[in-house]
Amino acid sequence: MRLIPLGVSVIVAALVFVGLGDAPFLDPPEGFHAVVARTMSERGDFVTPRFDDVRYFDTPPLLYWLLSTAFAVAGPTPAAARFWSAVGGVACAAVTAEIGLLIGGARVGFLAGLMVAANLGIFLHSRLVEPDALFIFFITLAYAGFAAAYLGRGGRRGLVVFYASLALAAITKDAVLAVGALVAAGVFLVVTRERPLQPWAPWWGIALFAALPVAWYLAVETRNHGFLWYTVVDNHVLRLVQDRHFPDDHVPLRTLDFLGATVGAFLPWSLAAPWAIARAFRRPWRTATDRLWVLFAVWALLLVSFFIVLPFKLAHDALAAFPALALLVARLWDDTLVGEPHALRARTLMVPILVVLGAAGVLATLVWRGVVDARALPLRWLDVATRNLGARGQELPHESLLLGPVLLSSTVIFGVAVVALAVAVWRGWTELGITVGLGAMLAFLPVAGKAMADYALARSTTPIVEALRLRLQGPALIAHEGAIEQSASIVLALDRPVKIVNGRPSTLAFGATFDEARDIFWDGARLRAAWAAPGRHFLISIVPAERSVVTTLPSGSVHLLIATGGRRL
Repeated sequence: MRLIPLGVSVIVAALVFVGLGDAPFLDPPEGFHAVVARTMSERGDFVTPRFDDVRYFDTPPLLYWLLSTAFAVAGPTPAAARFWSAVGGVACAAVTAEIGLLIGGARVGFLAGLMVAANLGIFLHSRLVEPDALFIFFITLAYAGFAAAYLGRGGRRGLVVFYASLALAAITKDAVLAVGALVAAGVFLVVTRERPLQPWAPWWGIALFAALPVAWYLAVETRNHGFLWYTVVDNHVLRLVQDRHFPDDHVPLRTLDFLGATVGAFLPWSLAAPWAIARAFRRPWRTATDRLWVLFAVWALLLVSFFIVLPFKLAHDALAAFPALALLVARLWDDTLVGEPHALRARTLMVPILVVLGAAGVLATLVWRGVVDARALPLRWLDVATRNLGARGQELPHESLLLGPVLLSSTVIFGVAVVALAVAVWRGWTELGITVGLGAMLAFLPVAGKAMADYALARSTTPIVEALRLRLQGPALIAHEGAIEQSASIVLALDRPVKIVNGRPSTLAFGATFDEARDIFWDGARLRAAWAAPGRHFLISIVPAERSVVTTLPSGSVHLLIATGGRRL
């Protein structure tokens, strides 16, 4: 049975790693994180992340430390930059399978390990340069340690893993969410009436959890006065009341959109999630294993509820709940497969998946045939880059969304799956139903990866970079109008200083207040003065033409060289 996590790892690795470097960097967020990691290595400063010479404080350092190691081996390529996210996705599936094996048996472990990877949310974020996949892995590993300790396996080692993993999660993405995972464990102990509570929160455990994050936060504050105020007050407290001193350019989701994005990202397994959560809370809890299921239900509910209440939320914020949901849903399917009392009927589990896959197949067909305009699909607005473009009144070119081979493949995959699922529903074959559901997702996700690569190509800065390289002979002014996150891979590719014009509303807003950033952030007047000086000047703009600073430059001195991916050079 110990081969189950290994088998899951092999399947998920084949899913995640194949074609990892096929797509160019997607801006945002990939190029930005890659530049920060490269700058950290070049400067030898592993305390204060920087985007070139501008201090950056929105993402803790662990991602950049790991990216630096990958770049040292393979250079700042897309494949090297995405390596650690892919490792996080594979490791998350393996640990989820291990937890399922520990508390539910071999079949639960196998199903949960595949379900946590066989969904759009975890799959796509395991192929992006960002901290989410690693953060989710550390949270899942923490709960694996807690579960082992709760079941009396390995003495204190389980609690050591729990607190150490939460510490790593805190310096990967967000200390608040890491604390939230600790709170969820406390709520679980209260709900299950565990007494006494003190053994689960030993002084050494709290010290282990706090040591690394506190050391880093204090080190950054020592070198960058005001960092703690920015991180704690502006980036968390004032974000709650939507009154930040240093707002970025991200467009948050409304609550219904956030819930839709969460459900959609975990399809088709999210369809059974309400029953799975209710099953965890169903008494009696006769054994410690029975009670442990409550832990995962509490974490999933607490995390999703937190972001429902939070005014600022993005489509991927609930991803850390997916391993818990995968375990709960896998248990629900296992109950039906073995015929447990009060288990759901097989058709109750299979029919919703049949309907969703059928609808997905019909939609893919209609878009492929041109009956439905891809620009009208609401899920496009759940992508950060696309939504930010829309907020500025910009659209991606329509042709970049017509992914014929991808849509045709989706039509075939979902069509075959619907036929097989219809047979499973008709005959009541639960084994066939879950096999088809997993098989359809495992077949579809590489197609989704191809769609993601095509989207990254449509948004790529490569044509801009190539046009610049043809014209860069000697010194030249290169400026970017708007938030640099939208075009950060240009900085990575050119390895030249880029002036940022009217781009303070960004994740670099606080870093722009430090003295060394004064010559990097320009206003329109400074650009106009520089433009009038002798020499060659280039401006990359992401601002709509009618609102761009270009309209204030002398008309004879401005020539449009290329327009692509929502940018103009």
